[in-house]
Amino acid sequence: MKEAIGDATAVGRPGRGRRPAARESILDAIRASEPLSRVELAAITGLTEAAVSMTVRRLLDEGLVVETGRAPTGGKPRTLLRLDPAARLAVGVHLDRDVTTFVLTGQTGGVISRLARPAPPGDLLPHLADGIGTLLAASGVVRARCLGLGVVWPGPRNGNVRRTPGADIPAAEGRVPGLPDISHFSGPGAPSVSLSTEALPHASDDAARLRGWDAPPHLRGWDADELGRQLAEENGWPVLVENDATAAAVGEYWVARVGPEQAFAALYMGSGIGAGIVVEGRAMRGGHGAAGEFGHVCVQVDGPECWCGSRGCLEVLAGPRTVVAAARADGTAAAEAGLGQSAPRSVTADFAAVARAARAGAPRCLALLEDSARYVAAAAESVVNLLDIDLVVLTGPGFAAASFVYGPAIMRRVQPADHRTWHRSATVTVSLAAATASATGAAALVLQSHLRR
Repeated sequence: MKEAIGDATAVGRPGRGRRPAARESILDAIRASEPLSRVELAAITGLTEAAVSMTVRRLLDEGLVVETGRAPTGGKPRTLLRLDPAARLAVGVHLDRDVTTFVLTGQTGGVISRLARPAPPGDLLPHLADGIGTLLAASGVVRARCLGLGVVWPGPRNGNVRRTPGADIPAAEGRVPGLPDISHFSGPGAPSVSLSTEALPHASDDAARLRGWDAPPHLRGWDADELGRQLAEENGWPVLVENDATAAAVGEYWVARVGPEQAFAALYMGSGIGAGIVVEGRAMRGGHGAAGEFGHVCVQVDGPECWCGSRGCLEVLAGPRTVVAAARADGTAAAEAGLGQSAPRSVTADFAAVARAARAGAPRCLALLEDSARYVAAAAESVVNLLDIDLVVLTGPGFAAASFVYGPAIMRRVQPADHRTWHRSATVTVSLAAATASATGAAALVLQSHLRR
């Protein structure tokens, strides 16, 4: 039996009731703020200088930490410490609807190697095996150096606990692309577009009724757990399966060097909308692993029905599927975005086309995005207020394409009340690694589990 990989909820700091191990605290502090001296580590972690010195000595012996010069202090120079990026490695795979992204990640969160391939029309396992093999070969890394595999599953999962050989990880309910019945944009400056329910998939269709999710061909018939089990058997690694929004939050937490004291939200836009929340270094899961369903925040009490069974959800009113459907239903917007008579590609690709047209000054496409952004900004403000968020990062292909509209809209909504009433300053920023954040986060969760050993 392979060794368990640990609790996937732990991103940096431990949960209540568990005192942080000295090595975990020190490694996470260095990750967030390297390079650091031993004196600085003692101040950050609250450990005694003797405990820091003893733990650092062991980490140096293990090759996890290296000394990297000295910092002038006015007295005796202090030796600085950083993580060795290549000391621990993990592979992350993001199974998107259209593209599979493979990354090899070191313990600092940096992407050592990346590979993107079109999603396969059929057999998934050979596709993954070949991609992982190519990734490692291109990096000159042997399998034995990798601690495990993190997989981003784009669809829903049932149950509270998911296990694969070598893993013991609470599952997160996947953030699911919505299938809108009715989509109507309204409000100042919005285009007058009302979509017919006959032109769109209904929430009563089999896929929506059973899962709320129309699985892409290469994932049909697969269950996240079974995929994890088979990948563990084939690769001999522990396998962790995570949803895209939470994985993206973890990826941003590592890559952006977010401090463990910050309350941090990654808003993820792909073909749907989700959120990953990290508070005090821990990914929030909720009682049933379904926390972060940002797309199902109600933004219109009597709004259209969502596939989830509720009404007025953000995703059905303002998600990428709704924006694309509205653009295709409006002849002018469709022409601006080059959608015209072309067959629908993917939601992500068509949404990017709308965003490109809007950036170029196309008025109808810009109006569609601006109306969507009003709803997204209102929902984002609720998240910031509810959880006292310090940092909001926009990530995923949707925000990568259209952050020039959504970013300012969210800032305009969040910042006035922050300064006037709550005396805080929530920062809104756009990911520098939106294309790989989810895959990096899945790999980072594998690496994080080993920081605690």
